[in-house]
Amino acid sequence: MNRLVRLERWLCLAGLGIAGFLLGALVLLSGLNVFGRLLGHPIGGSYEISGFLGALIASLALADTQRKRGHVELDMFTRRYKPLVKRLVGAFNMFCGFLLLLVLAIQQINRAKRLLAAGELSETLRIQYPWLMYACAGGLLLLACAYLTDCVYLLTRKDPDTEALTSGERKGVVTSIRNDVVLPGETTEIAPAGTGAGEGDR
Repeated sequence: MNRLVRLERWLCLAGLGIAGFLLGALVLLSGLNVFGRLLGHPIGGSYEISGFLGALIASLALADTQRKRGHVELDMFTRRYKPLVKRLVGAFNMFCGFLLLLVLAIQQINRAKRLLAAGELSETLRIQYPWLMYACAGGLLLLACAYLTDCVYLLTRKDPDTEALTSGERKGVVTSIRNDVVLPGETTEIAPAGTGAGEGDR
């Protein structure tokens, strides 16, 4: 199980690293375009490139956000469930998310194939943008892997009570349900609720 979590972690971090690099390129492009407009020489196709980069950034960064439990979660009803029920419901939700993302990725790949076969080009720069759709589909597959890892982890872990790992105060990113898997060189500490630990980090 640790190997699966470790592999997923590195894949998600790789996607996040690429997204971060593309975000820096997007900021640089936007700044240069503004400066060029002031001089009367805007960068041609900058809006088109920005759209492509935005799609890549969003798709590649989603998986690591899911891994870190960074998405909004509503536990109004599930918090009242028994530990075993919470684990099974959580695993079911993760598996449904995995199937949804898998279908979306396959559909996007098929769409990209059809557009390439038709010779589709972008409107301004006239580039074969369907290749970028493959990269976005890769980001969706990464997110699907994150969901699948969560599902497997919930079904195989020894302690089914996921709430035991989220009892500490939330500091921006919700504590992961996989937080008790300690990777080499890492330590895991869950502060009891109400202790005020880490107040200086806010």
